[in-house]
Amino acid sequence: MDLTAWAMPWIAALFFVGVILLLGGGNAMVHGSSRLAKILGIHPIIVGLTIVALGTSMPEFLVSMIAALKNKPDLALGNIIGSNVSNLGLILGLSALARPIAVHPKLLKFEVPLLVGVSIYFWIICFNGILSRFDGLTLTLGFIIYLVIVISGARKSSDILEKKCNPLESEKKQIGINILFIIVGIIGLTLGASWTVDSASEISIRMGVSELILGLTLVAIGTSLPELATSMVAALKKEGDISIGNIIGSNIFNMMAIAGPTAVVHPLPVSRELIYNQLPIMVGLTIILWPLLRSGGELGRVKGGFLLLSYIVIILWWTL
Repeated sequence: MDLTAWAMPWIAALFFVGVILLLGGGNAMVHGSSRLAKILGIHPIIVGLTIVALGTSMPEFLVSMIAALKNKPDLALGNIIGSNVSNLGLILGLSALARPIAVHPKLLKFEVPLLVGVSIYFWIICFNGILSRFDGLTLTLGFIIYLVIVISGARKSSDILEKKCNPLESEKKQIGINILFIIVGIIGLTLGASWTVDSASEISIRMGVSELILGLTLVAIGTSLPELATSMVAALKKEGDISIGNIIGSNIFNMMAIAGPTAVVHPLPVSRELIYNQLPIMVGLTIILWPLLRSGGELGRVKGGFLLLSYIVIILWWTL
């Protein structure tokens, strides 16, 4: 979309409409997919780890994929790295400030060390200045293995598995409605991603702000709103595992299931600024999270305040 003749207020409006479409489209897809899976008797574990995880991360995925295809690698990678940092600092910090979050030992044994390992690996493969198709393939295959391990473990630890049953007549009528939700969601996500990328690029040009900074801040926060809503609600409802698990899972998903396939489709050049500034900050914040979660068995308000303050300092460092 050529926006060169558009007035700045209209371009800003297009950006916010794009973000709203991303949020609404993701919500519609999750709603329709989850209800459809329930009607068809698919186990809720599978739904949670696949459909819901995919739905809440769809904004990041489509924004990064479209940005890469439009030859805007800084916007694509900035969105991924910025989303990870905002997830850890802004969202987890706010969630812990709202209510202290209990930390399940399982997260400390597998998911958190995995997140640290993936973050370091992601930084290493970017050091040669390009995220190649091979790099993207290793990330994508790694995510598939991770998903298989998590689903397998969840099945084994579950005491009762739902039995697959034939949908009731009343439920059959809802299948068409939920399919419509999915279609509307996909359309909303696609349009929202395209408009967000185009408007963000034009805003960066007119304001003299790099696409990288815009991707790290405004775009990243916009695409992370589903995680913010999920984690805040989970924290307030004393569902700490969901709150922290959502953030950790989302960050793993961003690097492996978003950057991976994106690089396979279109290799991404990595700027020196990303390699020596933004990526080490993302890795450092991820490593710091580990001892914060280990000490005391919970993420309290003091720790949440520290994470939020760290995020504010990081954003100021990147933008000033």
